[in-house]
Amino acid sequence: MGELPVLKRMSRTEKEQRAMQSELQAALQAMRANEAAFEEVQDPVCIEQLTYQHAALMCRCRALLRALRAAGADP
Repeated sequence: MGELPVLKRMSRTEKEQRAMQSELQAALQAMRANEAAFEEVQDPVCIEQLTYQHAALMCRCRALLRALRAAGADP
């Protein structure tokens, strides 16, 4: 019979890195949705809200990328 694969336990650092990578992917997806909405919206108030939201998402993505690079992960 074949051998069973050895399951490796993830360290706390690896779990944190995976969580950050997952959060980064979610933030990037939200940014793409924000950009698509920005192209369609006509209302100046909505445009302003989307602009602030986009800036916040960019800051979050940069912070996550910085944290992942400092931890030695490949984002």
